[in-house]
Amino acid sequence: MGKNKGRTASSGLAASLLPHAQAAVPTVGFGGYHGASRVEQPAAAALPSSSADTDASIRLPPDVDSEVLQHLRRLGRKDPTTKLKALSTLSMLFAQKPGEEVVQIVPQWAFEYKRLLLDYNREVRRGTHETMSSLVKTVKKGLAPHLKSLMGPWWFSQFDPSLEVAQAARHSFEAAFPQSDKRLDALMLCVKETFLHLNENLKLTTQALSDKATPMDELEDMHQRVISSSLLAMATLIDILLGVKLQNCDRDSSSSENKSLSKVLSATLSSAESAFSIHKYFLDFLKSKCAIIRSASYTLLTSYIKHVSHVFNEETMRVLSPALLGAFHEKDPSCHSSMWDAFLAFSGRFPEAWSYCNIQKFVFNRFWHFLRNGCYGSKQISYPLLVQFLESIPSEAVTAEQFVFDFLHNLWAGRNQRQLSAADSLAYFTAFKHSFLWLLKVLSRHSECGSSDAIPIKLITSILAKFIWHDYLLVSSSKNYDISLSGLSDEANSGVCQLSHKESLLPSNTRYPTYYLHDLGKCIIEILDEISAMENHLLKFACETLSKDCLDIILQRERLSNFEDHVQQVVSFFISLDQLIVQKGKTWPLESLARPLIEQSVPAIKSMDTPILVKLLSVLVEIFRPVPLFLKNSQRESEESLQAYLDVFNDEFVPWCLDGKYSTCSSKIDLLLSLIIDEGFFDQWCLIIKYTIAKQKRPVDDKNSHDDDRFELLALILRKVRERITGGKLRNLQKNGSLPEHWWHKLLDSAAESVFCDFPATDSHVHFVCSTRRQGSRSWSAAKQALDVPELDSKQHRSRRRDAALGGSAQDDRICFLSADTVHKMLGSILKCLTSVLIVSTFEWARFAYAVLLPTEREQLEVIGAQSFSPNIEMAHFAFKVLEGSLFALKMIEDDSLFPSILAALFIIEWECSMALTLDEGRDLEGYKEDFDVESSAYGSSADHLDEKMHLKANLAESIHTFCQNLSPSFWSELHPCTLNSLLNILAHSVRCALFQTVQLQTKSTSVLCSEWVVDMLKLIRLNSTKLQSFFDLLLSEGEFWPLWVKPSLQNENAPVKIQFETVITDETGLKHHQFVAFVDKLVLNLGFGEVILGVPGNTSTVPSFSRAWVAAEILCTWKWKGGSVFGTFLPSLIQHLKLESCAEVSILSLLLDTLLEGAFHECSQWVLFNAWHICDNEIEKIEDRFLRALVALLFSINNINDSIWRESDALEFFKKLLSNLFISSTVNRKCVKTLPFVMSTIIKPHSGKLKLNETSCYTDLVGKSILNWLDVAISCLSSNPREVVQQDIVDWMQVVLSCFPLNITGGAQKLEVKIEREISDAERSLLLTLFQKYQTFCVEAPSLSTSGTTQSTMVELLGVKLTAVMVGYCWTRLQENDLHFVFHAVQKWVESAILLVEEMTDAINDAVINHKSNEDTLEKLKLLVSTIDELTLSFGESALVTLCHLKHLVDIQETENFQSLQIIRSGDYAERNNKMMESMLRLFLASGVSEAIARSCCEEASSIIASSRVAYMHFWELVASFVIYASPQTRRCALESMELWGLAKGSVSGLYSILFSSHPISHLQFAAYSLLLSEPLCQFSLVKDCSLGLNRPLTQESNMGQSVELMPDSEKTLDLREELSSLIEMPTSELLQTDLLARDRVDAFIAWSLLLSHLQLLPPASIAREKHIPLRTGAPCGKKKDVELMPEAEVAAIASKNAIITCSLLPCIEFLWPVGTWQMASLAGGLYGMMIRLLPSYVRTWFTSLRDRSLSSSIESFTRAWCSPPLLLDEFSQVKDSLYADDNFSVSVNRSAYEIVATYKKEETGIDLVIRLPNCYPLRHVDVECTRSLGVSEVKCRKWLLSLTAFVRNQNGAIAEAINTWKSNFDKEFEGVEECPICYSILHTSNHSLPRLACKTCRHKFHGACLYKWFSTSNKSTCPLCQTPF
Repeated sequence: MGKNKGRTASSGLAASLLPHAQAAVPTVGFGGYHGASRVEQPAAAALPSSSADTDASIRLPPDVDSEVLQHLRRLGRKDPTTKLKALSTLSMLFAQKPGEEVVQIVPQWAFEYKRLLLDYNREVRRGTHETMSSLVKTVKKGLAPHLKSLMGPWWFSQFDPSLEVAQAARHSFEAAFPQSDKRLDALMLCVKETFLHLNENLKLTTQALSDKATPMDELEDMHQRVISSSLLAMATLIDILLGVKLQNCDRDSSSSENKSLSKVLSATLSSAESAFSIHKYFLDFLKSKCAIIRSASYTLLTSYIKHVSHVFNEETMRVLSPALLGAFHEKDPSCHSSMWDAFLAFSGRFPEAWSYCNIQKFVFNRFWHFLRNGCYGSKQISYPLLVQFLESIPSEAVTAEQFVFDFLHNLWAGRNQRQLSAADSLAYFTAFKHSFLWLLKVLSRHSECGSSDAIPIKLITSILAKFIWHDYLLVSSSKNYDISLSGLSDEANSGVCQLSHKESLLPSNTRYPTYYLHDLGKCIIEILDEISAMENHLLKFACETLSKDCLDIILQRERLSNFEDHVQQVVSFFISLDQLIVQKGKTWPLESLARPLIEQSVPAIKSMDTPILVKLLSVLVEIFRPVPLFLKNSQRESEESLQAYLDVFNDEFVPWCLDGKYSTCSSKIDLLLSLIIDEGFFDQWCLIIKYTIAKQKRPVDDKNSHDDDRFELLALILRKVRERITGGKLRNLQKNGSLPEHWWHKLLDSAAESVFCDFPATDSHVHFVCSTRRQGSRSWSAAKQALDVPELDSKQHRSRRRDAALGGSAQDDRICFLSADTVHKMLGSILKCLTSVLIVSTFEWARFAYAVLLPTEREQLEVIGAQSFSPNIEMAHFAFKVLEGSLFALKMIEDDSLFPSILAALFIIEWECSMALTLDEGRDLEGYKEDFDVESSAYGSSADHLDEKMHLKANLAESIHTFCQNLSPSFWSELHPCTLNSLLNILAHSVRCALFQTVQLQTKSTSVLCSEWVVDMLKLIRLNSTKLQSFFDLLLSEGEFWPLWVKPSLQNENAPVKIQFETVITDETGLKHHQFVAFVDKLVLNLGFGEVILGVPGNTSTVPSFSRAWVAAEILCTWKWKGGSVFGTFLPSLIQHLKLESCAEVSILSLLLDTLLEGAFHECSQWVLFNAWHICDNEIEKIEDRFLRALVALLFSINNINDSIWRESDALEFFKKLLSNLFISSTVNRKCVKTLPFVMSTIIKPHSGKLKLNETSCYTDLVGKSILNWLDVAISCLSSNPREVVQQDIVDWMQVVLSCFPLNITGGAQKLEVKIEREISDAERSLLLTLFQKYQTFCVEAPSLSTSGTTQSTMVELLGVKLTAVMVGYCWTRLQENDLHFVFHAVQKWVESAILLVEEMTDAINDAVINHKSNEDTLEKLKLLVSTIDELTLSFGESALVTLCHLKHLVDIQETENFQSLQIIRSGDYAERNNKMMESMLRLFLASGVSEAIARSCCEEASSIIASSRVAYMHFWELVASFVIYASPQTRRCALESMELWGLAKGSVSGLYSILFSSHPISHLQFAAYSLLLSEPLCQFSLVKDCSLGLNRPLTQESNMGQSVELMPDSEKTLDLREELSSLIEMPTSELLQTDLLARDRVDAFIAWSLLLSHLQLLPPASIAREKHIPLRTGAPCGKKKDVELMPEAEVAAIASKNAIITCSLLPCIEFLWPVGTWQMASLAGGLYGMMIRLLPSYVRTWFTSLRDRSLSSSIESFTRAWCSPPLLLDEFSQVKDSLYADDNFSVSVNRSAYEIVATYKKEETGIDLVIRLPNCYPLRHVDVECTRSLGVSEVKCRKWLLSLTAFVRNQNGAIAEAINTWKSNFDKEFEGVEECPICYSILHTSNHSLPRLACKTCRHKFHGACLYKWFSTSNKSTCPLCQTPF
């Protein structure tokens, strides 16, 4: 075997690294080589080497490093990778080792260096030079002895075709010789050796370069590279030495330096002569097939011609002349540069060489082909050298005329060879121009005297005119027909000279790029300009020829298909002529070209009347000025010439330009304006205007009326004038016309004023008045079509704005041709026409807005009924189009009061239309699209439902909306302050009117619309903070319906808010007030609280103003409105703002709190009924007092967020203010005392948090002292004589005290805990205990006062219950036995009261449903029952349950200190009471559920009534649920028995299902019901129908099911589930998948499945009941699974699935299901899937294999494989491994890595090994079973056992271990003699594990019942499968 080429033999490398003995012979490599140098015999090595053989091998010195030698040897490998690695290592070694050591290896390196330079791989060559650089830097002067041997290859390598290789070679050379003179000295020193090396290279053949193993293509490439590099190296060496250094060498000088240089010169010349001779003039290389060799040969010959010219003798000339002068057959463009150098050098140095070759054959023929082929691609190289080529040709070698025309014809023919690039085109025409002019000069100078002009004229006619000029005009000549002018008018014929040339012009089909034509035209112009400096008569002749061609084109219009293109070329020519010649002051273009052309062509142009010819005329006028162009003697007689010109202008041009066809109208207007001159400006302009307005009334083109024609023509004229002013195109006007005022005329004013008097108006009117940037809307399409403007003119109109009299379509367009008075009148007309659409509006506010905008037109409102909608909308459309095109012109007089009204009208019209659309769509469409957005096609979406009027109005609003959106922000910011103020005032007033006066829409729709108006307007008009403040002050200012409770107080600066206590609110007032509040709320949501309330735009540092703080207070007091509420929308915005302004010195929060607190003092409410332990939105909403409710909501919001937005200083001030109002003089302020508990309930929690962190401050100290004072006051109230005490004082001060000791009820659905919210001091704890004891005394001494039944006594008693809860929470360690006795007594009393209340209600519901007459009657009774629930009783019960909850927590805790109170609580007496209360609460819970179940038996609505009653007391029921979960089995059994003895219509289980699937679910209750249904004893009968506590069948009776069910199929073996479960579990798949993920039906179905699977988990693993409880349908789902959409929640589902498999429980998923969300449902779905595959793998497998959706099945399989199968397989293997089989004959082993279970069964002399292989996606795919070994078992029996185990494993709905155990039992039975079933070949049935019991009476064989049933059903027989007798 061969070795890897990319690696070095390890043995050789190891041998080279061995150390040498001092006298030992150096180690050599294989074959006698050391590295790459041949090692000779010692004798030979001792001989001195010949000086001529520089490559002779040198004996290796003994001190050469072996590692270096080893890497040198590696350079001889063929693998380039090995070479590169060796070079890299050598480079590193050379740099690291000392120079004395490295210099020893230079001879060997030289050998390798020469060879490596010829390597095919460029990276190897580059690496060689980099290594060379490293070597020369190290050895430095040590290189000198070896320089001559290295210089040749070193110099040669610097001309490598690869740039990076050549650069690396130069860098290495420069590294050795940093100075340039040193490099030159080195070259001169080694010149002989260098030439010698190059000559040797040139002698190399392809085969000599490498061995035969190298591919031929590589060899050829290497040979070409060596030859070309050597030739270039030799040429450069000659150039450097002979052309630079030795050029001025004096051989006769006696100086030593000159002698040395002389030697070098002699050596160089002799070497060069020798090379020239040896290689036979390099002619073979010149004829090489390789382009780089030919190019190098040309370069070398050029060097010889320049510096070694003496070698070119006569013989050499004869050989080289045909090769060099005839070199134009060279087709490779890479050779052309060197070819031209050689040609020009040879012909210039040896002009006699032309005589040594056949010039026509070798030179000209080849050169003509060269030109005709576009120089074979070297245009930019060859074309600039053409003149030098012409100059090099001897005059006697050619015939002048023939050569000239051959040269130019071939040169012209080469222009189309391949598409010219822009650079090629420029090079070509530059060369053509120079060549043409050179030939023209030479021929003119050398022609015979008699015919001196013959050849130049021929050049002009044949070349310049026929070829170049015709090519530029895009025409070609034809001699087939003559020109006929018969088609022209008499006027044209009379003025046109007959054409003298015989050829007619035909259109050319060639298409040229633009740059080609530009370069060609420039070439013609520069040729003519040069001719004008040479011979005047030639210029005249040339211009006449060109003019005649132009005239021919004009006259042949009918014959030329591309007539316009040809004339356009003429136009372009004159434009270029102007730029290149005319603007330099030269006059020959006017005299020789333009004026003659005008004189002959004007009649024809007038007759033809085509736009392009008119444009030509306009261009000529612009370039040459009208007077000189039309009058020959204009300069000598200026006044006469001016008058003559004006006569021509008035009589000829004005009528012709202003009458006639519209197709040329635009061009003729351009011409007419170009004809205006400074001297006659005003007269000419006045004439044009008068003529236009006074035109005769006649149809134009039989399409347009006189009026339309007049306005359209005026608009066109003014647009052209505007273009000239803005574009600076006033070349003929220097004094006049530059300003718009110069063009003003009173007739223009009168025409503009008349526009608004002519209705219906057309587009012509609009175009005259202003500019239009786009086509008109749909209502104006007819007018546009009526104009019938041709296509050309239409394109011009669309491509630019149609600016006219007024202008102003753009911000920079300030040109207006009308007077200021006229503009003011037009403003009024625009406003009147715009607002006319508001007169006929159906909304009162819009009609009122009309009166505001036009107060002088109020009488119009009285005749609304007489108005017609269509004229008004047309007027508005027209006015808007005028405004759209002239807005910036009108803005210039914005100080006019009409301008802001016009801007406001735009907004109001759009707003009115949006409201009308909303109203119309509300009537006709299902749902309203709120966003009024043009781009979203809001109008088009309802087009079928809108009538014609709405279409017109919608179009107008769409146009206005688009126009306003396109206005730049600078337009609004640059408005005058007065204009902006007036605009905002109108808009704010209009919005308020729309809110208060709109009755056609719903409140929500109106507020949403108005808020969108304001938001969009503010986005458009970006106001600064001052303007924004002013606008919102106007918008939110006080009015009749707003505000109602809080108003601004402008008189009192210290109290900017005034509270309204006596507000009379009617239905109308309330409705409009709510509408306005909803509007403000929407504004706050969209713009932010700071911008709307404080006037602070977003992201600004503006100081806020609190002048509108009353707005926030008003909204807080309103509380709810259509579409929003304080908690839902407004408070979040306020809180968000407070977070941002937390660092501000002054906050609006303080002002709001002070305002609301002041209002709260004037209202009263009972805190005791306020659930301060469950403060939330619903609880706060129960507060009826507006200000108090707002205050509590605000305090609650700011104190229940993580960010501290209420600064302590502000809190201190607020608390001080609260305390200051507590007393009026010495009298208690009872209203303040009633407010105080609400405030303390919300602020005490953050205060307590600071105390926990030991952050004491003035605020915390003050609060603590106040609480102690309040405790003393409360104690004093209870310490007084009970008969004399005022119960109101007790209530008030106990409320205050209790609010300072908050409790927090936390925990999820599984467990609630009561936690204290404060860390109180010992003083507080002592006073609190004293208060509790005083209360006990009060209840004992005055029981009648505390239980008298009055409101006050009830409040006292309720406060006592709350005090009890607080005492247990805060002071339980100090409670004595009598205190705890009082506690238990109170708790038990009120718990029993609540239970009694619920049981009475349940009885009433049961009676109402049983005795119902109709559903309506029952519903009324149920509503009455729900409404009469005693709220106080449940409040008492809730407080008692809180106390009991905390007591239960105390029983469970483990304290290090053994408190006496804990011992008392845990004693038997109190434990017995606790058990009784627990049973009572469970009975209460069940009674509530039964009530709902009974109501549901009537109807769903009745069930909803009962369920909703629980929601109203949710906290009470949550506490009840938290207790029943932990009831003991005995307690549950007693409660169930009590409920069963009650004899209600529904049982306890039905009640639990009613709670679980309630229409108004409460999560705590649902979880409690779920837990009870799975607990003992309910789990025994909670799933099966017709089973109760007394009738339940124990699970041990399953074996007695008997043969009655054994014949039933699997599909009928399910037990009857309860209806509540079956209706959900058996819900059709398609119906379930159509529901939303969070829909109630889907949630209930998931819970039902969870309940069922959890129940199955409680059954024994091998229980038959597992399968009888599963009503599964194995069919695949009939639709795509909706849960597949939950891609973001897939991980949640995966984790839940994995956990369900591991824990075999769904309880965590159910516990955290509520509140139901996407994540929770995903978790439950994953848990259900995990439980299914854990408990029922066979069913899941059957379902999976029936799926038909491949993508769905693939997703399920990958999900299962990743998340479910690993823990399931781990559990399966663990169960198998842990299973104990009491039999020595059976063993099981597990191979987890291979997913295999090996079951081995041995019996006597038989045995079998069966391998069970589980798939990695188990259990979705089938388990494979294989028999790997059998002993003493027949093949039939082995197969039978194999099939038997396979059936058991695949059909097992349980663990694999159970299947294996069942299969083993089957074996045992077989060996015990039990006969197998002849159908399934198994003793135990694979599904139900029964024995064969059904025997045939004839053959006595026994069968499984299920097998027989399947046999009977599939065979359609009832006979024995074996004997075929009837069974």
